Amino acid sequence: MKKVIILFVLAFIANGVSAQELKKVEEVSIQTSAKCFDCKGRIEDALNYLKGVKFAELDNDTKIVTVRYKTKTVNLDEIKAEIAAAGYAADEVKALDAAIEKLPACCKPSVERH
Repeated sequence: MKKVIILFVLAFIANGVSAQELKKVEEVSIQTSAKCFDCKGRIEDALNYLKGVKFAELDNDTKIVTVRYKTKTVNLDEIKAEIAAAGYAADEVKALDAAIEKLPACCKPSVERH
């Protein structure tokens, strides 16, 4: 009986560890080219609806978006690409021209485009 209990406990612990690894969440800070509160909304909406992102919030003063995401579902490059697709630069990733053109004039970034 003791062996059965020990095996059960070991299996439970092993299952818990693998579940935690699958749910690993990281937090990153990404510099954007946002300009106003409308930009904040666009970036946060784009990221918060991206599968694997648990939380995204842009600080309007610093223009830095803080993102918590599941590393098994989405990666940093995909997050930056989503910001670029919304029309904003994300660290070294430039905003997409087609997305910039869709932004209101006051929200268009003044950084170099590609």
